[in-house]
Amino acid sequence: MCSNFEFEPTLRQCRINKLTPPPLCDFEQWINTDINPEDKEKIKDMLRWDAERKEMMEKSLREEPAEKEHKEEEEMRRVAAEREDRERKSEHARRAKAAIKENPSALRKGKWPRCTQ
Repeated sequence: MCSNFEFEPTLRQCRINKLTPPPLCDFEQWINTDINPEDKEKIKDMLRWDAERKEMMEKSLREEPAEKEHKEEEEMRRVAAEREDRERKSEHARRAKAAIKENPSALRKGKWPRCTQ
């Protein structure tokens, strides 16, 4: 309470006082005082930093789903490419086996027979 009040507040008044802000006369020393230019600059910097951080968070929240979708599409493309590559290789192996079954002499490689000595 203010220093000029010389009465003992009741319990109810104490409870009410805890819920309300203190009187302005308690802050008499801070009212109508000038703020340092350096302090003003610090406050502006803090507000600017808070605004930038908030903007970055909002931007990341907007871009995160798109980035996640892009990664999923990239993963699907990679899996599809691997599957096609595996199918292409197995088809090549099947054709090679079929060619060997048709013509067993096709197994020999090179121009000359192996037993030339």
